[in-house]
Amino acid sequence: MPLIAAPKNYDEALTKIETLQHSNLPDAIELLKTLESEFDSMSRLQQGRFLVFKGAASIYAGQYQTAIDTLNQSEALLKDSEMLFSAYSYEATAYIVLRHFNDAFNVMGKSLGLIERIEDVNLKRASYLRLASLYATMGITEEVATYAAKALALASPNDVKDVCGAKLYLSVHQLELKSYSQAFDEFKFTRSFCESSGYPLIAYIALKGMGESKLRSDEPLPAVSYLLDALKGYESFNFQLEINSTHALLSEAYLMLQDFTKAELHAQYVMNLVDDSSNTELKHGASRVLAKIYAQKQQFEQAYEYSRKEQYYNQLLFDESKMKTLAYQAAKFNADEQAREINLLNKERELYIAQQMVKEREYTNMLMFITILVGGLFFLGILLIVGSLQKRKFMRMARIDALTGVLNRGAGQELGENLFVQVAARKGDFCVILFDLDHFKLINDSYGHGTGDWALKKVVESLKPHIRNGDVFARIGGEEFAIFLPYANEAKGMEVAEQCRVRIEAIDTHLSGHKFVITASFGVSGMRSEDLSLDPLLHRADMALYAVKSSGRNNVFCYSDILKSDKQATSLGNRLVSMR
Repeated sequence: MPLIAAPKNYDEALTKIETLQHSNLPDAIELLKTLESEFDSMSRLQQGRFLVFKGAASIYAGQYQTAIDTLNQSEALLKDSEMLFSAYSYEATAYIVLRHFNDAFNVMGKSLGLIERIEDVNLKRASYLRLASLYATMGITEEVATYAAKALALASPNDVKDVCGAKLYLSVHQLELKSYSQAFDEFKFTRSFCESSGYPLIAYIALKGMGESKLRSDEPLPAVSYLLDALKGYESFNFQLEINSTHALLSEAYLMLQDFTKAELHAQYVMNLVDDSSNTELKHGASRVLAKIYAQKQQFEQAYEYSRKEQYYNQLLFDESKMKTLAYQAAKFNADEQAREINLLNKERELYIAQQMVKEREYTNMLMFITILVGGLFFLGILLIVGSLQKRKFMRMARIDALTGVLNRGAGQELGENLFVQVAARKGDFCVILFDLDHFKLINDSYGHGTGDWALKKVVESLKPHIRNGDVFARIGGEEFAIFLPYANEAKGMEVAEQCRVRIEAIDTHLSGHKFVITASFGVSGMRSEDLSLDPLLHRADMALYAVKSSGRNNVFCYSDILKSDKQATSLGNRLVSMR
């Protein structure tokens, strides 16, 4: 493609770049390259606009840190310009893709502050749309609908670009709500409207939305058609982020059609992407697709490997979700706190003025009153701080087992139940491990309760460093413990239980002043489709634990293994009844 000649009027050229970014990105990039040599001849405001468009082009190309660096340079140049909102919006987008959520919310907070000062309806409408885009990227669907509706309310029929954007985000909102039929209809309208209005990039995004709506409605055949057309459109814009996402969706669609060759082709494309945070969700889906493909081909070793990758990326997504939620809550808290402080300062100022007017002749008495008031507030503040610290201390003591330092029964089961609900909502796996120390009463009777306490603490000390951060370790009885493993199946539970058993058996007891052997029996149970709470898993794990006790102790039994036949189940039931 020949280079586009740079016009002498830089404002005209920059406006042309802004238009081309929504209709012909390659031409916009060529014009940016042409203008780069003229950068030093531009005014500060023109240089700022140029850097904003250059940062946006870097985002489309998937160069997010480069985009952030470029947009940071533009902020100083656009300090007193309403174009600064665009710089903040693109910068927040790059931070979100890189999973720097705290930075993203900080920049979005600056954007919200600018909106309050914007009087121009067109700029305010564009600002609402950018905020809708940012919240869509964050997955905060309520805010997406709120700001998209605000933008649409400010748009006239002639504002086709902003109508396109608002309709697109309202369609995305329906998709997130799983209203797939309504989402498809709204995406279809958006695509037709934006394509005929000269905004092909938004039309391609809507086309991809149509494909995803059909895919989620279990209609893979039309989904493939829409997604392939969208992919061609994205490739013409070199919109790398959306290209990657479309490949991931195509792999799912072809898997549903049992076209394993094409499904594997698209999934491998995703797996070959650079392993960074912007591709985590895509690789999670692609690894799940590949695991299913290789399982169908009976290539179980490869299926197992991709299943492990799926679990790995699932954990990353779970951690990312927690980070995102914490960042959003922190941002809301800071915004509320700032508003409260401003309101408090205004009230204090009004009170001060009123007091000065009423008691102008009693300055000395007022000074004494203020001194007493400040002293009282200071003393009250100290009392509140001390009370808060004591409350935290007592709350922690109420949740922690005093002897071993792990969660007690109530706190452990409550946290385990909460994790179970989260995992069940995401249709993940959940595993429960119950274990207790063998012949613990004999240790207490032979060597004293002090040695028994030492044994309990030593068991926790040997296991705690090897428990994952997301797992729950609790003492639920005298010598009985539980480990809750979210996003782990029974096989993983058996592996963890066996590792724990070996570590307990390896404990050197001579430091207690006595020589004896500590062993433990383990019962493992995984989540089933009919489980609605944690209680059935605990019950099955308890049955497996008693089965270990009845068969010689110091072993690991899985509930599903000990009930392989009706005969074994009957035998186990009889043994448990006799033991109890």
